[in-house]
Amino acid sequence: MTAPSPAQTAPKLVIVTHEFAPFRGGVATYVSEVASVLQRLGANVEVWAPDIAGGAGEVDSFPVVRLRAGGSLRPKHTWQFARELRARHAELEQATVILASVGAHTAFMLNASLGRARAKRLVSVLHGSEVLRFARNPFWRLLAARFYRRVDEVVTNSQFSRALIEKSFLGALAGKITLAPCACSSAAARAVTVKPASDGKVRVFTLARIHPRKGQLETARALGQLPAELRQRVIYQTGGTGDAAYLRQVERACREAGVAFAHFGAVESGALAETYAQCDIYAMTSRTLPQSVEGFGITYLEAGFHGKPVVGYRSGGVAEAVVDGETGLLVEEGDLAGLTAVFARLIEDRGLRERLGAGGKRHAANFSWENTARVFQHF
Repeated sequence: MTAPSPAQTAPKLVIVTHEFAPFRGGVATYVSEVASVLQRLGANVEVWAPDIAGGAGEVDSFPVVRLRAGGSLRPKHTWQFARELRARHAELEQATVILASVGAHTAFMLNASLGRARAKRLVSVLHGSEVLRFARNPFWRLLAARFYRRVDEVVTNSQFSRALIEKSFLGALAGKITLAPCACSSAAARAVTVKPASDGKVRVFTLARIHPRKGQLETARALGQLPAELRQRVIYQTGGTGDAAYLRQVERACREAGVAFAHFGAVESGALAETYAQCDIYAMTSRTLPQSVEGFGITYLEAGFHGKPVVGYRSGGVAEAVVDGETGLLVEEGDLAGLTAVFARLIEDRGLRERLGAGGKRHAANFSWENTARVFQHF
């Protein structure tokens, strides 16, 4: 008879998330990287996520339990997710449960209102947007106010998000808030060599969900206000999936201004490193919306890992991922003229691009998924 492995005898950690592969995004990356390191460290970890891909299976080295639910925040999918978790409540009661996404929280809060949301230990991971969503919706605010009396630990990914929690109605309920930052994804943090383009163009790249909150239109408009000579030197490239109508606005803004534009669509994990490496400037001008904010921004670190200068708004927790003047250049949110000026500086000054890119490499090296995972290992 084969003896159980240390991971099998260790207390179970269940990471619950409504965002997970094949969905791409910061939360999905966070969960995957943390679970992978926890498994390597000997933890008995599982990820529970909606059955978006149509089947269960392994991702890297850790088990994934697929639940029969949609992966959006629409009420139908939230109720499906809650129902599936409720059906398996006996397993959750014996585990440390880590709620890693807003959908995981809302599903658990609904079950808590029905008396079926217990766990051996309950950990809430807040990235920032959850706090805004709960605070601005009376229904979720009521459920959250009750639910957080049951939460044992609150974890967040940035100093900005921690301050946001502390200043919100959750501040009095959360107690000590532990910081567990993001880092570069394993797929992106790979050294590659890309042959420089011979066309003399400066490639500005954004990799993000296609959505107004990610600010692709802001970047397109700022590039469109460059002097004609600089506009002719630029190619604006985007990667990601999402709002097709918004993407058409971005494309139209570039076309009308005479800025070359290319959209890569979904960038597969195997191509991430090469895609970052081919650009000259990384831009993500994330905006703050009533129920959504950039808590940190993993892609800023990934661009820095590849030695690319970053342009962004001083919004949310971006200033923790981008050190203004050292790894990139930040302007106040909504300052389109300032954004154009920053792009002009970088397009014209290759030495500045190289200096900021070198700073980005140093800064990215300060972040480690192993350090982040060890926070959860101690719960």
